[in-house]
Amino acid sequence: MLSPLMKFRSTLNAGGFPAKRYLTQLRKEMLDGTILNSSFNKESTTVTFMANDPKCKVTDKPYTVCFNNIFLRDSSRSPATVDTKTGQKLFTTGQLALDPIHTTPEKIKITSDGKYLSIKWKDGDFYNYPFDFLYKYKGSTFVSRSLRNRHIGHRPLIWDAMTFNDNLKTFALDYNEFLHDDTSFYKSLINLQKIGMVMVKNLPKLNKEVDPLRALCNRIGPIRSTIYGDIFEVNNLKPNDTNITFTNKRLPFHQDLTYLENIPGFQLLHSVKNETSGGENLYVDSFHSTRFVRETDTEAYEALNIVPINYEYKNDDKRYYQSKPLIEQHDSNEHNVEIGNYEFLIKNINYSPPYQAPMSYGIYNKAPHKEVCTTPGKIIERFMFSDFIRGLKLFEQSINDPANQIMISIPEDTCIIFNNRRILHARNEIISKPNTQRLFRGCFVSNDHFMSKLSFLDEKFN
Repeated sequence: MLSPLMKFRSTLNAGGFPAKRYLTQLRKEMLDGTILNSSFNKESTTVTFMANDPKCKVTDKPYTVCFNNIFLRDSSRSPATVDTKTGQKLFTTGQLALDPIHTTPEKIKITSDGKYLSIKWKDGDFYNYPFDFLYKYKGSTFVSRSLRNRHIGHRPLIWDAMTFNDNLKTFALDYNEFLHDDTSFYKSLINLQKIGMVMVKNLPKLNKEVDPLRALCNRIGPIRSTIYGDIFEVNNLKPNDTNITFTNKRLPFHQDLTYLENIPGFQLLHSVKNETSGGENLYVDSFHSTRFVRETDTEAYEALNIVPINYEYKNDDKRYYQSKPLIEQHDSNEHNVEIGNYEFLIKNINYSPPYQAPMSYGIYNKAPHKEVCTTPGKIIERFMFSDFIRGLKLFEQSINDPANQIMISIPEDTCIIFNNRRILHARNEIISKPNTQRLFRGCFVSNDHFMSKLSFLDEKFN
């Protein structure tokens, strides 16, 4: 019986992706409701409404919300407060707070259809607040998510190899589909948000007129220039000893550019030539591994959120240093702290052993002799460091388990796009033979541009 990892490799190498494209049926879930009544004073405005939300099981209970008047006035999008061409504010929130005339309603009225709350403010501003705005900001209840953790509306799918295999049909698409078919492109961005990886096949040959890697990246957003320039190359015939990535050596699981403050969100890796033996690329979902730590040893998990790991890059004239914990989380709320909703709690991972500098936290133990002058605070760090080491052992145990990995010998004219803040990647040793070449090209795009494009397509298709 094939292991999940071997099953994936055999499916990929045999061209086993369905010829007929998997089409996600996008359905717009209609939100409907009616504003029932409202009242106000100089501090706040209270609104009661009924809502029919398909995502919510409870639809026959009215909501009553007490909004701060500064919030409502600040949210006005009247022509007097927002530029009609750009949609950007013409005032500051602080200006409103300076004088109560700006934030005290003069008159409130519910429109006859119950869809708008019309507020005339004492400073003369007038705006119709739509029902969906009031519903969106109604706050966190037992039947609605908190707005403190703002996330895109596509639930990440935390995966091991078996779960990944179950989603193969949405993993790959054609180059022309990615560039010219908005529906296919939208599906690929959803998959990048959900599983963190997509494969784009049948890239045209690189020439003076066509740079397929640059075209793929620009479809998402502008290329993020790094210390390697806009586009970097990994060429077995031209090994570069300034960075282990550019050698033929085996690479352990890692992320790229952890020694920068602003780590690029997504990497694109284009296989131009792949004639050598070895050099297979391995990928693992670090979110799966951090969840494993959280479920196994809570104190060790917490230490991975606290203890800083130092990263550095020192070559030629370049000097980069950063210190980051292994795990970065979103702010906690009653929704995402539940074990079953871990994908809404986890934000980013910082893990890159090749670029790790010596630790500077928890490095001292309690000495047996009183004359040792290490400060007590530094000695106490050893307890947290001990928890951290337990967590790190569990994390590495998980990412190095073949049941959690996928391995791909990336075919020529193929590009893998993956989330550099979530998906760890590794590479087997490249075994070069005479007259054989392994030429890969890569670049980065910022997470901001990815999220912007996905949000735009969400609006377009929904």
